[in-house]
Amino acid sequence: MLTKLIAPIAIALCTLASLAYVKLAPQPAQCATSGAWAVESLPGSVVLAGGTFIDEMGREVVRLAGGDKARVVLIPTAYGPTDEEGVDQFRDQWSRFGPAVIDILHTHNRADADDPQFVAPLKDATAVWFLGGVQSRLIDVYGGTLLHDEVRRVFERGGVVGGNCAGAMALGETMIVGGEEYEDDDDVVLRPGLAIVPKMVADSHWLERNRIERLRGVIEDHPDHFGIGIDGATAVVIDHGKLRVIGKSYVATVMPVAKPQGVRFDAWGEGWDVELHDLFSQARGGGQ
Repeated sequence: MLTKLIAPIAIALCTLASLAYVKLAPQPAQCATSGAWAVESLPGSVVLAGGTFIDEMGREVVRLAGGDKARVVLIPTAYGPTDEEGVDQFRDQWSRFGPAVIDILHTHNRADADDPQFVAPLKDATAVWFLGGVQSRLIDVYGGTLLHDEVRRVFERGGVVGGNCAGAMALGETMIVGGEEYEDDDDVVLRPGLAIVPKMVADSHWLERNRIERLRGVIEDHPDHFGIGIDGATAVVIDHGKLRVIGKSYVATVMPVAKPQGVRFDAWGEGWDVELHDLFSQARGGGQ
């Protein structure tokens, strides 16, 4: 309850200090756009979680992926202790949500990620979930490989692709991999992500680790992108041109707009059902 009360105030105070335009949802301001953004018409569904995993997230992924017919592939490579702890814990966790099949793909070897036999479970998968940890591990091992291609194909045929924390951050076209919350924006380190969602930069633990300024700075410097900040125990679902929030805290969309504001924040809580076309029509154009 405390987070829900202070979140809009925290966003307002932090962003006003930087001349950002702040809005807490219902009434959009008018600002022209130069065209549609790709995220408005994605072929599949995206579920991005910002920190602590809660059962609502898993249930939603499985529901979108076919319910009791869902075929889920889990990729825990970002999670550091996976090698020591094993992968059975992840299978046990996701079995609670009732999919038909759970497969787990994990390696540190790019040759494995290019092996058709290794990636075979993705051929008929309806959902892929990247666990949290260190997002660079996902790009180092899987970026540009056959596994990466097959994840794209899952998405292109209408499946679900999602992740938690680092797994969510890796799904954008551009990915934050470094930069402390209180450092200058110039210290933020970016890398190309897996680009499942074009022109997106996602940041996790957004309120609980005070990363408002970090994401604001990235979008100001890259106005052809948009940002999504996701707090812990919260997820954003992008499906059929709409954005929904599930969980206990807030999600923020961070849009490029004309100077002097530079960016605009909208904060969304559970229960919002937002038309992306309407939301993005408020943003300054720049990128498909």
